[in-house]
Formats: sequence, C-alpha cells, structure tokens
Amino acid sequence: MNLRQGNQSKKSQAKKFAGLQAQASIKLERAIPLLLCTALTLILVLAGFLRLGKPGQSPPGLHVDEAANAWNAYCLLKTGTDQHGVRWPVFYTRAFGENRSALFLYTLLPFQAVWGLSITTTRLPGAIGGTIVVLLIYIVGTRFFGRATGLVAAAMLAANPWHLQMSRWGHESTLTPLLIMVPLAAFLWANAPFSDDKERSPRPVAAASAGAVAGICCYGYPAVRLFLPVFLLSAVLVTWRGWWDRLKTRSGVLAIGAILITGAATFGPLMWKHVTDAEINKRGQATWVWSQSDTPGEKIQKVLSRYPGHFGTDFLFIHGDRDIALSPPPGNGLFHWYMLPMMIVGLIVSILRFKSSRAARVLLTWLALYPVADLLNEHPSMHALRSLPGLCALILLAALGAVIAGKWLWGRHRLAAVAIACVMAIAVIVQNARFIGQFFGDFNRQPEKYSVYGVDILEACEWLRPRFSNVDAVFCTGSSIPHPAIYTLVGLRYDPKQWFRDVRNVVSGPLPGGAYKGEEIYSRYGKMYFLLGEFNRSVLEELSQNGRRDHVIFIVRPGELGLEKITRPTHQIRDPQGRAVLWIFDGYV
Repeated sequence: MNLRQGNQSKKSQAKKFAGLQAQASIKLERAIPLLLCTALTLILVLAGFLRLGKPGQSPPGLHVDEAANAWNAYCLLKTGTDQHGVRWPVFYTRAFGENRSALFLYTLLPFQAVWGLSITTTRLPGAIGGTIVVLLIYIVGTRFFGRATGLVAAAMLAANPWHLQMSRWGHESTLTPLLIMVPLAAFLWANAPFSDDKERSPRPVAAASAGAVAGICCYGYPAVRLFLPVFLLSAVLVTWRGWWDRLKTRSGVLAIGAILITGAATFGPLMWKHVTDAEINKRGQATWVWSQSDTPGEKIQKVLSRYPGHFGTDFLFIHGDRDIALSPPPGNGLFHWYMLPMMIVGLIVSILRFKSSRAARVLLTWLALYPVADLLNEHPSMHALRSLPGLCALILLAALGAVIAGKWLWGRHRLAAVAIACVMAIAVIVQNARFIGQFFGDFNRQPEKYSVYGVDILEACEWLRPRFSNVDAVFCTGSSIPHPAIYTLVGLRYDPKQWFRDVRNVVSGPLPGGAYKGEEIYSRYGKMYFLLGEFNRSVLEELSQNGRRDHVIFIVRPGELGLEKITRPTHQIRDPQGRAVLWIFDGYV
C-alpha cells in the first residue's frame, strides 16, 4: 500500500512539475514580444541619441557639399528655385556646376521651414533617416532570418562606426542606406518572394507601392541609382522560382504587374534623362577611374581592380576611407574587429543555405554587388559614400553569423557558450566605448577635420553676421576654403531673394593653379568679394581711389594682403590648438 501511494505521489509531483513547466513556457511566450519590443526601443533610443546629439560636432562645422545642399534647399524654400534659378528641380540641381542629385534638398525643406538655415537643420535628415534604418534592418532581418537576427542586426547598426559617421552630416549620400532598405522592406511587405516564408500571399496594392518607392529612391545619390536597379533585378533572378509561382495565381499576376507599372512610371523618366541628357552624368564623368588614352581592356582592368578592396580588412576594419573628409577617427575602420568572425560565420552559413534559402541567396547577391557603385570612379581608397549600399548587407551577415554561432554553441557546450558570450560582450563594450569617446572627442579637434569642414570660416561668419548690414564691402580669403561663397551664404543666413537681386560673378574652373576643375565658383555676390588668385585685387584699388570713405571688412589668412603692417586685427579665429587661422580687419578705406 505504501509503495502504491509513493508511486502515485511521484506521478502527482511529475504532473504538477510538468504543469508548472507548461505555465512557465506559456508565460515566457507571452513575455517574448514585450521583451523584444523593449529591447528594440532601447536600441532605437541609443541610435537616435548617437545620431541626433551635438549636431554641429562629429564632424565639426560643415563640409562644402553640405553647405551647397543647405543653401540650395533654402533657396527652394524661400523662392521656389535653386540657387541657379531652376524651379523645383527633379533630376539634378546644378550646385557647383557638377549637377548633383536633387532629392536630398527636399528632405531639408520641412526642417528649414521650422528652424531655419543652420548646421542642425542640414544634418537632421541624415540623423533621423539613420535612426529609421536601424528599425528597418530589424524588420528586414526578421523576415529574412528570424527575430533574433533582426534584433542583433539593429543593435550592431545602432553603434556601427561607418553608419554613425555617415548619419551625422548633410550630404545626399547619408540617405543611401535608407533608400536601399525602404524598397527592400516594401517588397517584403508586399510579400515578394525574397524571404523563406512561402505561405504569404502576394499583395497587389502593397506591390504597387513597392514599385513606386523603388523608382523614387533611385532619384537619390548616384550610388543608389547604380546599385538599386541592379540589385533588385538580380534578386529577382536568384529567386526566380518564387516569381514564377506568383504568375500562376491571379493575385501574383496583379502584384507583378503593379510593380512593373509603378516602377516604370517613377524610374522610367530618370532612366530616359540619363540616356538623353549628358549633363546629368557630368559629376561622375569628371572622376572616371580610367584615362581617355586607355584601351577598352585597360579600362575594364582598372574598373575590376577596385572590386576586391571592398572586402579587405584595410577598408573595413583598419583605415576605412583614406579621404580626410570621410575618414574615421585614427585607429578605426568602418567596423569593429569583433564583427569579423561573425561575418565569416554568416558567410559560411549563407553559402551552405544558398540552394535552400531564398533569403540567403538575396543576401549573398547583395554582398557581391555592393561595390558596383564604387568601381567607375577614382579615389584615394575604396569610397565610403559610394560603398554605402553594402553597409546593411554586411551588418546582416554578421548578425546571422552571431545568432547561428550562439545557437550552435549553446546546443553543444553551454559553459563554453557563456564564456565566449562574456568575452564578446567585453570586446563589444570596450571597442564601442573607445570609438564613441574618440568620435565625440578628439575627432573634432583634428586639424585636418577642422579645416576640411570649414569651422574657421563659419565662425568668422558668426562674427560678421550682426555687422554685415553696416559695411560697404567684405573681402574674404579663398585660401584653403573650397567655394568660400557657399560657406558665407550659409554662415550669414543670407536672404535668397537678395541673392537673385545681387550682382554675381561666376568663374568656370579650373583656376590658374588647377583648382575647381569642372566646377563653377563665385568670385563675388553683392558686397561679398572673394580673393581667389588675382580676382578682386583690382576692386581693392578702386575702393582706395574712389574718393569715398568705405567701411570694409577683411577676412584673411594671417599675413595675407599684409594688412597687419598697417593695423592690428580686430578679431582672430583660432583653431583647437590655439593658433590664429583667420584674421578679421574692420575699418575704412
């Protein structure tokens, strides 16, 4: 009797334990969405904080291309035309005469309408867009490889050095990851057969939106125009069976037809413009990787020779872009070293899944094609901006590798998995803390960054702005300041309507020293004169001989014009090392 009672007691305890396990499992399943939502929210908060904080720093000042975008957008806002008087440009805006994409200008308009012309409003689209990309990579990663991969990818992208740096300035390339991820997410929303979920039915209305979005995104930075159509077409080819199956259903035929119609309606005019208008291709043609004397074979060789470097450690992990305007803080690449083993594992997994997984094929196609936008033009190294289409693919590859490796280790040796996870966590914290400290610290005090981002001339404009209306002429140096006119227009928050009333003198490059090849530069607008070589030297002589007492301000490099022999500078602009880099003289001639 006692034995029977004991057995029944054990069975009762086992049932109770199983019941508790089932209840715990149910509670955990219910808690997972909340935990994921909380984790994703924290990641997005971190991403936004890193991208939106201190908009005038990291990098400091404004790059000349940022200033051009800001000024042209401000002209559109106030007059409905860009700085050259073209009403609401669509295909390109002339800018410095090199004809850059116009889409970014329209993202600046709402911010300038609310907060005016400033460094902050110039950089807000990139910062906000960069934060949205973190959300989109979670969505795409989840559809491709599961929620864990999506969440890890979002966390990796939030603090990634490449994306963080490129999200914090007002260049049209900052939106490249967004313009790649939005169409991809839209196609997945329309249930295009890019993922491994074969039970989802085509959605014709969403497909129409995806086609339109993809076409519109191609109006962005040239790297997007080159990469996105090639990538989407190639992604369709490597998943062709899924598309073929779609043609066997009414909803699938409607979805494919909708993509083709809306895609053609939006992308078609841009493609036609590239075929019929040589001006739209002017910017790229100025920096071909080959020379005119090269044979076709030599041109092909030079193009292909740029391909391998995009997967090398020098570009990805050691130096990044070697152009000073685009380079990360010294000792850093575009990715942290702890991501290298994850990328390798992700690559192996994707190759092994190539036949069975559509998502793996799309990701590998994405990786293989990402350098295409950076093969045709010369640069000191691989180009960090033209290579941006591959950023999210590399992140997804590393996230996939991290999740697969973690699951594999956990299933075979949990103690080793915990130990390796702790080591990786320490590496992640140390390397990210080191980079963020440099990026928001010494990075802003680098003399090269200070110069290339025009910090000195912008500070001089801050001094000049309250005095500008009371002077008859301002003579500004053109030494080591690319396109000084555009900096002063932004720094003075100049009135676009006054700009169109002003006398403006435009010079076509190159100047005698070879600068500004293929570009246009302003030697004067209104009462602003720029000392570019011998330009405006005669104006100085005319002022001294006109018989009037003119109020004139000079913004010059130390020793330029020799004014220090006559009087002391009224004000000096100093660099982070305390050296005088601009002298300002305020007086009468």
